[in-house]
Amino acid sequence: MSASSETADEAPVMMSHTETNDVTSGSSDVTKTSSDITCEVLVIGAGISGLTAAYEIQKRNPKTELCLVEAKDRVGGRTLATQIRVRQGQTETFDLGGQWVGSTQTDIMEMLDELGLEVYPQYIQGTKHMQLGGDSIRRYSSTIPNLGSWWGLVQLQLFIWKVDRLAKKCSPLSPCSDRTIRDLDGVSVEAFARQNISNTAALEAIISACRVILGCDASRVSVVHFLAYTHAAGGLNALLEATPGTAQEFKVKGGTQQISELLADRIGRHRIHLRHPVTNITQGNGDVTVTTGDGVVFHCKYVISGVPPNQLARVTFSPPLSPVRRELISNMPMGHLIKFVVTFEETFWRAAGMSGEVVSNGGPSTVPGCTHGPLCIVYDATSDKGSPALVGFIAGSTSVEWESRTKDEREKAVISSLASFFGKKTEKYIEYQEKVWAEEPFTGGCPVCYTTPGLMHTFPALREKHGRVFFCGTELASRWCGFMSGAVQTGRQVALEVLHVLQPDVTLTPS
Repeated sequence: MSASSETADEAPVMMSHTETNDVTSGSSDVTKTSSDITCEVLVIGAGISGLTAAYEIQKRNPKTELCLVEAKDRVGGRTLATQIRVRQGQTETFDLGGQWVGSTQTDIMEMLDELGLEVYPQYIQGTKHMQLGGDSIRRYSSTIPNLGSWWGLVQLQLFIWKVDRLAKKCSPLSPCSDRTIRDLDGVSVEAFARQNISNTAALEAIISACRVILGCDASRVSVVHFLAYTHAAGGLNALLEATPGTAQEFKVKGGTQQISELLADRIGRHRIHLRHPVTNITQGNGDVTVTTGDGVVFHCKYVISGVPPNQLARVTFSPPLSPVRRELISNMPMGHLIKFVVTFEETFWRAAGMSGEVVSNGGPSTVPGCTHGPLCIVYDATSDKGSPALVGFIAGSTSVEWESRTKDEREKAVISSLASFFGKKTEKYIEYQEKVWAEEPFTGGCPVCYTTPGLMHTFPALREKHGRVFFCGTELASRWCGFMSGAVQTGRQVALEVLHVLQPDVTLTPS
């Protein structure tokens, strides 16, 4: 059993005008006067969703006067590539952000094909490890997890079936339309799981899955959000497994940040303004004025916002967003993940017949102030070129605890924990790198924003346009929300909606 839900969506916006590398002055399709820039469409957020929206508009109508603003100093949102040392003194690219794609995620797979990017399968052969229901470590080689109890397995499977049945009634577009679902809105995932599961290991399996899928503890998120998330993925097993057709089926050769880099190239780098955080969006007199933190003002006809919900709350809207939407986004925190990659000289776990997969409750901690060890999920991260590596996550409240420690302390704890599963050879590693996503400016976490109990009945408000401002982002997707594929889906859809306003003869396709 495995669980992972990394996403690749947008951050809120842009860069200091005096230090920007934009070459807007050399562009023929925007007007720049002093610190004011005029265009037809302004896209906010240079993650996968915002870049997809801008790319689709440019592709379908190259004459559209378009600009894109981004708060960070890079494109990519919640995808992030880094160079890590591997064997023979070389370096290779590894993902510290959104990483996996699957064959059923048609939107992202189509985008990868269009950009000429290739995928390769996640390695899953061999023995897996499970540390749930206590500190003991169990091994298993089949598709059935080893919970140490047949009764635990029965309870877990019955729970998965129940979630799948309820999820079919819980579309992300209108999650509370069914009364049975609506009555669950005030219930957390953990409370719901405890109502249906008494076996400790089975319960911890769901809690661990929630931590990595959403980056939060199961006690903090509405079970209706979890059901909608499951609906969008086509079933709970699609979120929990790394088998064909699931969320962890493939990795992208060269890393997923290439998606954003290639989209930025196709849009035109001169249209993209980095390090420009948006502070105000004002509508009136048939246009929209967008002000950035350094005083640069964009004048446009329409805005597409790819800003994550938790960051959208930092922007002042005039007229203001609806009270329902304001309440919703103020109660949609971003998940908390620390992702790490460790490289080695050899894939010793494969040689020993192990897949590299671990699902853990953290096990015992030897560090004062941390109630559990750091590990939640681990996978084989060997590159497409064969460089051996393991990738893992510290998630939810465990990541909050470990964030207060130093990087050296986390590194030592991770290596020590890995050794308890794979043996002493893990201590002879080449390099350890990590990303504490809570420290990422203009994102504040990873992988996705989730909804606290009691608010999912307001969830459709997240998609409603606000006058001339349209919204996209993986949280808004109806297919694979929370994933890179959801980001592409909503980027495509909002591009068509805006083009339809600019050109009424454009035919919209259903999302």
